[in-house]
Amino acid sequence: MPAPQQATFRVDVSKEAFVFSAAHFITFAGDICERLHGHNYGVRVTVEGPLDDNRYVVDFIALRDAVLAETGQWDHHVLLPTEHAEIRVHSDDKETTATFRERRWVFPNEDCILLPVINTTAEEMARVLAERVRQRTREQFGETLTWIEVAVDENHGQWGVCRLPWNAS
Repeated sequence: MPAPQQATFRVDVSKEAFVFSAAHFITFAGDICERLHGHNYGVRVTVEGPLDDNRYVVDFIALRDAVLAETGQWDHHVLLPTEHAEIRVHSDDKETTATFRERRWVFPNEDCILLPVINTTAEEMARVLAERVRQRTREQFGETLTWIEVAVDENHGQWGVCRLPWNAS
């Protein structure tokens, strides 16, 4: 028996393995820059769309694998923003240097993940993960999904959430 027309469906995936440990710092209040510090981040992913012929929205395992592929790249790295107006990030053949006014941090290149964000907040991380998981799974999941939502927990119950239309470019 088909589902009622007003029914909507989604898949939520939140696994113990959806954890990455990373260092970051953010700016706030216009001119305050936090100290470099780290979190054990958690991730939850939701996709919404119609049921397919098998009567599910997407394959849980495929979604899980896409999330793990992305979060695994961030694990045990320093996350640096590339779009901030005052945080400058420069990499040469060995090192990545980040500066904010008079402050300066230098890291080996292999320890850094440069993110296309203004600030490395949980909300911005959620957006980047949503975009990347959507891109990674688009061919397999097709164009029938309506939304993807990613939530990043940076401190046991403090979630930054981003919801994107599935068919956005």
